[in-house]
Amino acid sequence: MEHATTPTAPPIQVLIVEDDDDSRDMLSQLAELYGFRTASAATADAALESAQRCLPKLALIDLGLEGADGFEVAQRLRQVPGGEQVRLIALTGYSDPASRTRAKSVGFDEFVVKPLMPEKLNELLERYV
Repeated sequence: MEHATTPTAPPIQVLIVEDDDDSRDMLSQLAELYGFRTASAATADAALESAQRCLPKLALIDLGLEGADGFEVAQRLRQVPGGEQVRLIALTGYSDPASRTRAKSVGFDEFVVKPLMPEKLNELLERYV
């Protein structure tokens, strides 16, 4: 008896925007280990270029980027065709109410205070599958 096979869905694209090389690499490797495809960027401009090439379903964005900060990245990403559908997660070392309010006002769906532990990353990624 043959079993019907169902096609496997392609891995979900995740964009990781983090200016710290080690953190960016670690987040990318963990997301890939959990079965996601990743693109990564260290700057706002690189993040937006990457998002235009392969629109991600989810973007993890450090708020404390050099130059244009993560708030601006979120605002500009929302203007990319299809960007309104991207789930945005703010990553930051700041947990003050003003940062949380500002993150929500520019379109972030989640606000996560660093360090982002592997279990929490997996939980966030799975939430948006």
